[in-house]
Amino acid sequence: MNQKFINISACVILYNPSNDIIENIATYADRVEHFIVVDNSDRKQPEIIKILKNIYPNLIYIDNHGNLGIATALNIACDTAIDHGSSWILTMDQDSKFVNFQDYLDCLGLLSDVSAIALLAPNTGRFSPEAIQKNVSDCTYEEHFVVITSGNFLNLNLFNTIGRFDDNLFIDVVDFDYCAKVKLAGYKTLLFKNILLEHQLGILHKRKNLLTRKTKYKREHSPQRAYYIARNYLYLARKYGKSFPQEFSLLKVLNIVFIHDVTKILLYEDQKCKKIGAKLLGAYHFMIGKYGKYTL
Repeated sequence: MNQKFINISACVILYNPSNDIIENIATYADRVEHFIVVDNSDRKQPEIIKILKNIYPNLIYIDNHGNLGIATALNIACDTAIDHGSSWILTMDQDSKFVNFQDYLDCLGLLSDVSAIALLAPNTGRFSPEAIQKNVSDCTYEEHFVVITSGNFLNLNLFNTIGRFDDNLFIDVVDFDYCAKVKLAGYKTLLFKNILLEHQLGILHKRKNLLTRKTKYKREHSPQRAYYIARNYLYLARKYGKSFPQEFSLLKVLNIVFIHDVTKILLYEDQKCKKIGAKLLGAYHFMIGKYGKYTL
């Protein structure tokens, strides 16, 4: 099957972007029917938008006039793609780019029956990265439970059946929630091992261990992100802990968010009190049912 017979949209969610996004977007945006840009930025970048509009005649620009969160932005993009007759949408972060997107399109076109497939995902290097070879057009895939949102092909024919992205989360673990919905609904998520997405997982900081004084490079989150991670992981534990105890049991979430993460904060990170306080506030807001956007 040739991908040109599949109506495919792509979306990217912007948040105060830099010029780097132009290069990232160039790896996929000209090979889809509709390119949807959902702008969550607090500080608009009109020059970047002007450049993108000049390059991509298929661009649909949606200004949210502020940060409405990842979940809401993704829902807007999916609704827009459905309105334009698309059956699949590619969901992208602004800091992600493909190595071999054409191969990804070819793999989608080779799937004979997609009625039970909700998500397709590329390899971000977390799954057998040593086996990845650039420029290898091999559509080998395996079924996965949880994948990140960036680089996914989402089956829009199943979107409203499975359930939309959860606006309660705002940001953080929005992808985990949708993957759990996919699994609960009895659909599949396939990861293509030889389709490579380069994705920024966060900034590395050089930190010294408080006890051993040894220096390591560590990825860390701001107090604001620490708040969302704590609140939202507890929310997922309540939603899916019984259905998927291996992934979302309360014990596992408490271990990750409040034992492992807090230990790392105490040993390596700065703003220790602010980050731990943010986690505790996130836990409190979970207990009283306060969700959505919250600014510390």
